[in-house]
Amino acid sequence: MTAIEGIDRLETTGLWRQSADDQRQDVFVSIGEAELVVQDKTGATLSHWSLPALVRLNPGKTPARYAPAKDADEELEVEDEDMVTALDRVVKAVAKGQQKPGRLRRILTGLILGAGLGLGIMWLPGAMRDQAAHLLPLAKQQDIGRRMLTELTLLTGPPCETVTGREAMDRLQERILPTTPARIEVLRDLPHPALALPGDLLVLSDTPLLTQDDPDVVAGHLLAAALTAKVDRPLVAFLSGLNTLDLLRLLSAGEVTDAQVTAHVEGLLLDAPPLLPAGELRTGFAAARLAWGEYAAVAGLPRGVASPSDMTPSLDDTGWQTLREMCDA
Repeated sequence: MTAIEGIDRLETTGLWRQSADDQRQDVFVSIGEAELVVQDKTGATLSHWSLPALVRLNPGKTPARYAPAKDADEELEVEDEDMVTALDRVVKAVAKGQQKPGRLRRILTGLILGAGLGLGIMWLPGAMRDQAAHLLPLAKQQDIGRRMLTELTLLTGPPCETVTGREAMDRLQERILPTTPARIEVLRDLPHPALALPGDLLVLSDTPLLTQDDPDVVAGHLLAAALTAKVDRPLVAFLSGLNTLDLLRLLSAGEVTDAQVTAHVEGLLLDAPPLLPAGELRTGFAAARLAWGEYAAVAGLPRGVASPSDMTPSLDDTGWQTLREMCDA
């Protein structure tokens, strides 16, 4: 069941027949403030029912059957539990309203608005996250990513940086991510091989630099994180941790608190976002012309059948040694 036209109307599907001799047909059923409307698949209205006259034909049984009046031949069958609950509450409210006539309309309005408001509350945060993810300027995304990096450096120390090391990293990035405007930083003792942060920021741990002999393994960690970030955006993951008020402040004033950044970084350190499935990663490796086998072995992924390859290494020996020495400076 979905909310339509704001929060004062509910809709679902059902089976409807105009009389006992007619064939049942699939219809759309919507309830507004004081009426029930039956429409066919084209949107044409088949029938209008007055909610105060609504009758439940089979109380306690499923699927629920309703009629527009006690002696009517017309019949509607509904299976949606939420809609059945709403209609049954209307039937009970009508019975009470008949005892206290002046309250009937207020009760009906309250029931419909209450149900719609509940749906609106459930829908609003997700819609706001989607809105923020699409509308947040790149500069703000980069600011969030830099603040996350700063939070990480409180635990790891400053990013590793040498002139020759940066040149080697730039060559590696151009080799595997030529069209991705990413900034790659290397941190000491990061608990995960690589992380993607908002604002096209990739963070590499120095551990694979020190423990691996093949630059393709390090390149593989970076490429896997970048490929995953294109599908599961780091910004969306961050926004998912914000409540409705936080999202409102972000959309209206661009406000992100240090506590929000810290909480997200702590979550990343404890549990890195899962990477794409091996098949999707391998397709991305093939597109980047990066060898799959060595990275897959280190990452515990299926190597598959490795065919002869003319793929060039991701970095030459001199560049690889320079890169490995970045954190020794």
